[in-house]
This record gives sequence, structure tokens and C-alpha cells, in this order.
Amino acid sequence: MIGPPTATHSRHSATDFATHFVNKVEKIRAGTVAATDLEVVSRPSTSLSSFRSVTTEEVHQLLRKSLCKHCTLDPAPTWLVKRASHVLAPVITAICNSSLQSGFLPESQKQAIVTARLKKPSLDPDDLNSFRPISNLSFLSKLLERVVAGQFITHVDQNQLLPSRQSAYRQFHSTESAILAVHNDIVRAVDQGDVVAVVLLDLSSAFDTVDHSTLLRILQSRFSLTGSSLAWFQSYLSNRTQTFTTRSSQSQSIPLNCGVPQGSVLGPVQFLAYTDDTTAIFSSHNVYFHLYADDTQLYDHCRLSDTAVLTKRLTACISDLAQSLAAHRLQLNTSKTELIWFGTRSSLAKIPSEHRSLSVGSSVVQSCDVVRNLGVLFDSELSMKQHVNKVASSCFYHLRRLRQLRCYVEQDVMMRLVMSLVVSRLDYCNAVLAGLPASTIAPLQRVQNAAARLILGLDRRSHIKPALQRLHWLPVHFRIIYKIATLMYSILHRRCPQYLLELITFNDGDSGRRCLRSTTSRAAIVQRTRTQLGHRAFSVCGPTIWNSLPKTLRLTDNYQHFRRLLKTHLFNLAFN
Repeated sequence: MIGPPTATHSRHSATDFATHFVNKVEKIRAGTVAATDLEVVSRPSTSLSSFRSVTTEEVHQLLRKSLCKHCTLDPAPTWLVKRASHVLAPVITAICNSSLQSGFLPESQKQAIVTARLKKPSLDPDDLNSFRPISNLSFLSKLLERVVAGQFITHVDQNQLLPSRQSAYRQFHSTESAILAVHNDIVRAVDQGDVVAVVLLDLSSAFDTVDHSTLLRILQSRFSLTGSSLAWFQSYLSNRTQTFTTRSSQSQSIPLNCGVPQGSVLGPVQFLAYTDDTTAIFSSHNVYFHLYADDTQLYDHCRLSDTAVLTKRLTACISDLAQSLAAHRLQLNTSKTELIWFGTRSSLAKIPSEHRSLSVGSSVVQSCDVVRNLGVLFDSELSMKQHVNKVASSCFYHLRRLRQLRCYVEQDVMMRLVMSLVVSRLDYCNAVLAGLPASTIAPLQRVQNAAARLILGLDRRSHIKPALQRLHWLPVHFRIIYKIATLMYSILHRRCPQYLLELITFNDGDSGRRCLRSTTSRAAIVQRTRTQLGHRAFSVCGPTIWNSLPKTLRLTDNYQHFRRLLKTHLFNLAFN
């Protein structure tokens, strides 16, 4: 099997990587040094003056959930720590509570071993720009970070301090929920006869250029951290060091004067807080947006006659955003900025050529026909054919590799490999494939058929229906229905992001609508559409699929029980 691409596959030494990444960060910060000082606007919120002490049982739970990864800085391997948790948990608990109460993190827990990983397998490993630094931290420091992150996120959620459309590192939020919300907005706009412009923005080394003093000001003013909790974050950020390593070399220890470690638990959460205030810019320009960590997408729709106005508004919004980011010591990566227009084929053909580009800083971004958005390929006509074909191609590649192992591994091992490398790809964001013609999703069904035959050792001419039944696999079409139905269940029980909750209305009386006879059946309201494309919006296909389920299934209140009953119901539909 192919391991993750790392710096060990490159000819560069650890010192080369250290020099490159340090110079890259310094160059970005030099490019933003002329920006105006960031004005941090405070907001009312209950303060978090100290962290709560953790119990031994809570530490037991954290140890139980921890992956068996370890760092060269660890005195013992993680698997051994987990196995001896009944002995070590009280000691670790005392260490954590001492750090939380004193607002101090020892310098021994602020060291990082950094490896460089290729951003994409297709990039040139001899080009230093093809890599990103990943920090490997000690097990104890990451466990303590989990304790702090959990309490900080609880404080943030209780006071609603993060933007509703920031989907990274938050409970019930994911790339899939983000994609589903944006896809729904686009489909609904096109169904109404509009065209939609989407701009995908990227930041240059965003995590590595975070200014520590600015971050602390933001945590204090916008997130109401005071006392020992603020002192702990200050201690966490100060006097950090990092050492770059490859298989054959190691660099000298380098001070980390800015940035939050990629690979840490707390770093991504700190970045969300750091960029929280930039969302006010989108609102001021009246454009839609969605964030996932440092991946930003802004979009809006208009009539064909108003494309010039929309382009101008998006350009002004990006310009103001760039200035705000510069004040944060962050920099837009114009080389990775993408623009795409969505609409019907006839509408897209009528967009003037001068409106198919945007000015981003000193660069001009031309619109393209296909973009990759959080792992999903979107084409301008929303046919999703490129995405389906790409997923099928990737899955078949892994199946060919796995076929070479068929004679050497047991069937249950092959099953786990196929599930992790192939089926997970089939299921990722498959809710956006709802309503597509059977011919479009046929490549995915061929992948599933090939995967089933590989696991069971069947030849390619074997009938596939008994194989899928034996594995208890739902066909691809029904897997899509299963995903949407489970999302609808989560929305009904409010185990979902707020932006998905706003898309669906149930006849339960909570929405202010007249309570109908269907109230006790938990039926959902299906929004009206103008075109066949409109049926693919989640706010339409979700309620349609949900209402088609048996009433007893919709009334189930246990999530695991609902999933079992749902799979049985769909399995019977698929094979009976």
C-alpha cells in the first residue's frame, strides 16, 4: 500500500525545509507589515476567567478515545499509556489540573517535531512549495489541548460567538454539511432562473502567520477570556519551538514566534477565533459566504442583466476582505483563487465575457468550468459528471492495488480495507448526487459491484445482486437516500448546524404555521420548484424522501434504532 507522501520521499534535507518555511512566513508577514492595525471590536458575553478542573474519569475517557499515535518526544508509546491508564490517569489528571489552575504550560510541552507533507500526490516532490509543515506534538500536550479546546468550545457555543456558517472543528459540522448548504443555495437560485457566481478563496500559509499578540487581543475582547484562562493561552503561545526532520536529517530547534501548529488540537480552534470578525465584511457587501477553517467561499446570484453589478460587488468585497486579512497578518493566495458561474447552459452562454473575470489584488481571475470545493468537483451546469467520474477513477485505482493483496489477506481484512479506501469515497458528500439520472451515477455502482466481487472472490461475470445481499450493502442509489434520510432525522432532532436547520420546516407547530393533522406523523414541508433541477436541492429532496418513509420510522426517537430500521426498509425496497 502507498503511505502518505512526506518529506522522506524528497531529496531535500531538514534544514532545507526549515529555511524554506521560515522564509516563506517572513515574506508573507513582510508583505502585510504596512497594513493598518487591526481594530478589535468587543462584544457582550459571559467571561471565561478560569478553566474547570477535570476528573480522573474524564481523563480516562480522553485516553480511551485517543489514537495510538506517538511522538519521538514521548517517553513511552501511546498504546502503553492507554493500556496502563488505570495507573497513569490520576497522575495525568493532576498534571492537567495544575496547568489549568496556574495558567501555565511547561516549555517541555511546547516543542514540535515538524515533518513536511506533499499537499497533493501529483505535485513535484523536488519543489519545496509542494509541501506543507505538519507538527507532531507530545501526547501529553495534545491531551491537555483537548481538555482546553473542549471547555473553550463549550464557552463559544453557549454564547454563540462563532459565525453560523463556519463549519470547521465544531460538533455536527463537517465539510459535508458545508457542501450541502452551498449546493442547496446554488440549485435554488438556478431553479429560479438566476445565474450564480462563486469565488473560492485560499490563504497563504494561514495557520503559520497568525500573530500571537493579535490573537490574544481577540481572545480577550471578542471571546471574553480573562484571568487564568487567558494566561494559559498566553503561556501556550509563548516560547514555542519546532524542529524539522526527515528520514535522514534533523534541523536545529527554531523559535516559533508566530502561527499556530498544524497538527495540534488547539491550533485550528484558535484560528477560527482569529478570523471570526472577517465575516462582517461579507454581510456589509450583502453576499453569501461559507467558511471551513481557512477555505472561504463567497457567492451570490442575480438575473442575467445584473451580472456586471454582481461582479463589481464581489470584487469590492474581496478587496475589503484582503485589507482586513492583512491587518490580521494573513494574505490571500491569488494563484489559488477560483471563480465559477453556475446556471443553465443557455444562461451561461449569455454571460458577457467581461463579466467572466474578477480582479483580486493585482491579479485577474478568469472563470472556469469546473472547481474543486472541499473535495467535491462542481461543474458550471451542476451535472456532477466530472465528480462522479473522478471518484470512480480513484476508487478503481485503489481496487486494482487491493487486488494484488487478495491472496495474502483474510476476507474480513479485505473488507476493512475496501470500506476505508473505496466505500468511504463512494459515500462522501453523496447527498448532492440526489436526483441525478441513473446513467450519471452508474460509474459509482460499477465501483461498488467491483468492490463486492473483490471481497467475496467472485469473477466479473458473477451476478451482483446476491453479492450485495450477502454483504448487506445498499446499492449506490439507496445509499444516497439513506444519507439524506439520516440528515433529515438529525435536523428533526436538532443535531445539525443551524444553517441546515433553517432549510427544513416540519409540521410540528414550532415554525408558527397552523398545526395540521400530519403533525403527529412528523412530515416535512416540500418547497415548490420551477424546474427538474430544483428537485435536487436538499430543501426539496430531503423532505420528499423523509415523507416517503413509513410513519413508524419517522416517529423513532433513538438514532441508532432509526438507522437500523432505515437500512432494513431500504434493503427490502432494493432487493424485494
